[in-house]
Amino acid sequence: MKYLLFSIAALWSLQPQSTQAQFVGAIIQTGIYSPSYTDPSDVKQKVTGKGFLSLGAMYETKFGNSGKIIVPVSLSYSRFGSEQNFGQNKIMTQDANAVSLGGGIKYFMKDDHTILRPFMGLILNYEALINYNYYYDAQQSGNLDWNSNLYAQIQVGLGIETIYTTRLDVYTFFSPGLLNRVDKEVYGIYRDQIVGLGVNILFN
Repeated sequence: MKYLLFSIAALWSLQPQSTQAQFVGAIIQTGIYSPSYTDPSDVKQKVTGKGFLSLGAMYETKFGNSGKIIVPVSLSYSRFGSEQNFGQNKIMTQDANAVSLGGGIKYFMKDDHTILRPFMGLILNYEALINYNYYYDAQQSGNLDWNSNLYAQIQVGLGIETIYTTRLDVYTFFSPGLLNRVDKEVYGIYRDQIVGLGVNILFN
């Protein structure tokens, strides 16, 4: 968490006095949560990811006159999960809810006087789990021994400027998790990633 806050503060300190515009708006992302799990015996287990959904709010600051470089900060809520087979007809379902704080940088290939603006972005999202449970064999349930994670989200998309000082960003994203989701000594290695589509609606 402290590394993400330091990165956001460092980017903010580079902001010139001539910054011209700020944007606020909403985010929606949907996709597939894809985990991989290797147990303490170094045996890879089959884990199937489920859907991912995230809703949130975003604040952006534009750098310079062209508006090609933008620094976004976001706060979002997400839901995701997975399923794991244990023998015949026995399935453990894992569901989680989290709040994420994100910050990074976006680069647009064209200036903000252009209607269609391709862009690339790199966003770091620190995820704090708030509710994470397992359900096993329709009778057992409890809290998962999961840890929070840090994701590096890579975005490629298209920004659409409108005459009403509104911008619509439509993009694909790939978010690999940078941390082990579980205690390595007890459970092994559980890594995850998210692939999906996102839409930002921003107002000047």
